[in-house]
Amino acid sequence: MDRLKTILVAVDFSLCSSDAFRQAARIAAWNNAALHALHVVNVPAYRPVPHAFIPFDLPTQDTLVHDAYRRWEDFAPGCEGKAAAKFTVAVGSPREEILRAVETVKPDLLVMGTTSVLDRKRGIGTTAAACVRKADTKVLLVREEQTRPFTSVAACIDFSATSRLALEQAIRVAVQDGAALHVMHVYDNPWHGMPRSDIVDANMPDFDAKMKEAVAARLREFCQPLAHEMNALKAHFHGVQHDEHWSGHGDGLIGFIGRQGVDLAVLGVRSSWSARDFLWGSTAERVCRDAGCSILTVRPSPQG
Repeated sequence: MDRLKTILVAVDFSLCSSDAFRQAARIAAWNNAALHALHVVNVPAYRPVPHAFIPFDLPTQDTLVHDAYRRWEDFAPGCEGKAAAKFTVAVGSPREEILRAVETVKPDLLVMGTTSVLDRKRGIGTTAAACVRKADTKVLLVREEQTRPFTSVAACIDFSATSRLALEQAIRVAVQDGAALHVMHVYDNPWHGMPRSDIVDANMPDFDAKMKEAVAARLREFCQPLAHEMNALKAHFHGVQHDEHWSGHGDGLIGFIGRQGVDLAVLGVRSSWSARDFLWGSTAERVCRDAGCSILTVRPSPQG
């Protein structure tokens, strides 16, 4: 679990991005990491023609860039890490420019607010969702008003190599912030919502409890390489049965996060996305959109 060396935070001067910046500055200070802040001036691909009834010229790109530097001076007042941040302005599509900055800066962590000034009513903005899918680094999506250290961290485990990386990151945050650590796995109802056989009830009346214990035991086994850290944190292990098979595991994760009062969920994401994800959304994207807490996503290791 190497320390973070470089952190990139995208800001659009909204309240949500202000809170994201404060989290980024706090994490950068704890890791002694370089902090880069990026604002993208979103301009259309075409040159707009002023309406005849607008009695003034539209602002030029130079004016918008100059205004961004001016707004940076008043952004996130009182944030201790702001003075050390390297602030730059790009012009173009926010999604493309942020992804380009990830390729250039090569940060260990990209930090963003979950929503922008344009989509505050959504669970997650379109730019944030695109960066979770495409940014080749860890992505922390910060909910508005989440400026303090995290108090309850959930590592979402599916027993893949990527979820072990997610567990490592969850441990790091829990240690940094003194947070409670929950390690959880969502499993399907083995009957897929159908009535259970009377024979099973007669011979295994404690089937559900045994199933939950077996999942928790497998979680402990999965976490054994990190047993020292887990014991120090007094981690809690949870097997969560999800009854509605067709709505996906995302609902089980979201329900657990709400019941436990989790304020940061850490989960792995795939390196590629399928047509089904495009139509229905992946589990990770469902959690990002609907969980109501900050999210840290971790990509697979380049070595596989």
